[in-house]
Amino acid sequence: RCTDDAPKSPTGYFAWEATTTRARQMFRREGWQKGSEDGIETIEHRELKKKVAVLNTDAGTADKNRTPVNRTPKGPAQQRVMDINDQYELFKRGEMGPTTEAPYSLWYLCLFDDGGKVRAEISRPSEFSGSYIMGFAERIFILEDGDWEKVLLETPADDGAKELEITVRRK
Repeated sequence: RCTDDAPKSPTGYFAWEATTTRARQMFRREGWQKGSEDGIETIEHRELKKKVAVLNTDAGTADKNRTPVNRTPKGPAQQRVMDINDQYELFKRGEMGPTTEAPYSLWYLCLFDDGGKVRAEISRPSEFSGSYIMGFAERIFILEDGDWEKVLLETPADDGAKELEITVRRK
């Protein structure tokens, strides 16, 4: 939804918004639901005790020698999420007692796109400092260098539908 004339910030926002929306649409049929907590928009799976949010990250994404860092600063809600992730690590399902609900584990779908390279990974944050996620406990690479070019985007098939001619008249 952006052109070369658009300011730089909408491109990151629209990529985040479109990916979050599409993830909710795609994964709903797999038992995931829409989630939102303290301004962090997610998809969540109640049985698995997992939440996934989309995060625009830098060139450290899907790079074995670097760690991805969020492109925009995060607020106090991120620190609370990190604390919950630490609790999840300490108290997995069933270890907190019969009446205490096990916490959710938050994962980020980290996306890097500089207009030439596209990389992606899904990772569980573990370290947060000064508005930025600085470390991840687990990282799963989805798209590495060169993988994006291999993705074949198909054009819609001609379904034989008749073209409609629409006449617009001035009143």
